[in-house]
Amino acid sequence: MFAALFIAIALVGCAAMDPQHVLTRRMGNDAPVDGAALDASGRQQAYDFVWNRVNEAYVDPKFNGVDWVQAGQLHKDKILTAANDELFWKGLDGMVAELGDAHTRVLSPRQYAFDKDKQSMTLGLSLAELAGEIIVMSVAKDSPAEKAGIQKGNRVLTIDAAPAAQWWKAQFDKARKNSTDRARLKSVKRVLNSGDPEAPSDTLGLHIERNDGSSFHTNLTRTVLPRKDTLTAKLLDQHLGYIRLTGFEPKLSRDIRPVFDTVKEAQGLVVDLRGNGGGSLGLAISLMNQLVKGRVPVGKRITRSGKPPTLLMGLLPLGRMELELFGANTPFLGPVVVMVDGDSASGSEFFAGSLQAIDRAQVVGETTCGCLLGYMGYANVPGGGALAYSELDFAPVRGPRIEGYGVQPDYTVTPTRQDLVEGKDRALERALELLRTKVPPA
Repeated sequence: MFAALFIAIALVGCAAMDPQHVLTRRMGNDAPVDGAALDASGRQQAYDFVWNRVNEAYVDPKFNGVDWVQAGQLHKDKILTAANDELFWKGLDGMVAELGDAHTRVLSPRQYAFDKDKQSMTLGLSLAELAGEIIVMSVAKDSPAEKAGIQKGNRVLTIDAAPAAQWWKAQFDKARKNSTDRARLKSVKRVLNSGDPEAPSDTLGLHIERNDGSSFHTNLTRTVLPRKDTLTAKLLDQHLGYIRLTGFEPKLSRDIRPVFDTVKEAQGLVVDLRGNGGGSLGLAISLMNQLVKGRVPVGKRITRSGKPPTLLMGLLPLGRMELELFGANTPFLGPVVVMVDGDSASGSEFFAGSLQAIDRAQVVGETTCGCLLGYMGYANVPGGGALAYSELDFAPVRGPRIEGYGVQPDYTVTPTRQDLVEGKDRALERALELLRTKVPPA
């Protein structure tokens, strides 16, 4: 079927057959051969592509209140005269960042290659500001940070010789405009791990205070690590289940049934979406179907035209505007608590916010990212980069819009450094307490 569609698109014309560029956005626009720098013509083509595509297809025809013509003019000269290609692509990203939208972004060819290969250039280090200090929240397995002996709960004293809190604030102040301050913090974490095109370096110097009070200095070298989302489940005791999802990767749909089989005897269930940056809306709905009975409306999609995206000159709609759940044949109907934090974004927010809105789950943790718009895949940009542009917004069945605000937890639990040092998970403890009040003793 898709081969026939591509032939039809070629014969009739892309605009009529595929007006939203659903099938054609990943075609053409390769990077220069052998990594050659873009010439002036190549830069102009990339700039024109990004500006025009956002102008014609962005979900909000008012561009979130931004004068898009003025934004293009404001950034154009700086973009086209950037000192190197990495700064050129960063400049394009800065232009689309004027929309204040985490989902609308530009990737350089290097970033795009990592994304397609599901890899990251990283230190494997997750930091957060707790009570004015920069604290290690987690360390990725086999990462430079782990190999250096950095552990959860460690305090970061300096970053590249600057006081850590000062470095953190400086990066936050210059971070791209975004959906929320929590989304801007995600940008700070990306610069920490992946580096800054304005100050390119493969290494980062850190002075670390261990959990026993001693300290050490280390130089970490950024490396390429695989990004692999997982969906796992276990029984925490005889009557409470726990599901952990690190990202809404479509391929994980095959794990849904085995995961729910693992917790089918549980009388209450925790779904942990902390740190989950989102992904497939379809996977989120499939998981939610396991938690409801029958047909349950959860909201609607919002598009620029007010109609679903289409193919074949509007004859083939892609989905419906209404978003509904259709319960599984044997759903889990016990009480549910969803755990979130400030890094829970997009699909995580749809999942948590929707279940909260229909009174199917309580939410524990911290206010989520506030990054709930949608796009239908990256578009290849001339010169080898990529553009994501928001094409869908979401209106919940009840309650406020999530984009720009986030999901507000029913019970707020913020970790402390002492919790991390002692290995305590206060949010999980609170979630289990809530469930135990709703299920009979084992």
